[in-house]
Amino acid sequence: MNTGFLYILGLDSQNVIMLAVLGVLMVLMLVMSIVPQRKRQKEAQKMMDSLSAGTKVKTIGGFIGEIKSIDGNTIVIDLSPKNDGSNLCVLDKSAIYTVMQVGANGQVEEAKQEAPKALDDVEAPKAEEVKDEAKAEEKPKDEKIF
Repeated sequence: MNTGFLYILGLDSQNVIMLAVLGVLMVLMLVMSIVPQRKRQKEAQKMMDSLSAGTKVKTIGGFIGEIKSIDGNTIVIDLSPKNDGSNLCVLDKSAIYTVMQVGANGQVEEAKQEAPKALDDVEAPKAEEVKDEAKAEEKPKDEKIF
């Protein structure tokens, strides 16, 4: 059943349905990639806004220190273990990786972050299992070249 515009394009109803389904799938993929990214950006911005002097933080370079002052997007962090101001570092706010918490035993720990639900029940294979699988996959070498 070809009508007007579809006839000019050389499309029939089956091709139009297939194109519509393909278009819906592409829009769905786009939405599924943008929504989680925006959520992570909002969480990161919330963490940046909650920073204040005296907060223990970890930088993207792995340094752990205490924030001494904040001036706009610039942060001054004391990296010395005693926090006596002998080792100050000036960083951009975006260099902060996470906020640290002081545990019950007095040790500084990273703030607890929830693991993805799908990975909670997954166990890493044991070294012995990996070695056994590797041995099983080895094939005897053929002596003949031809």
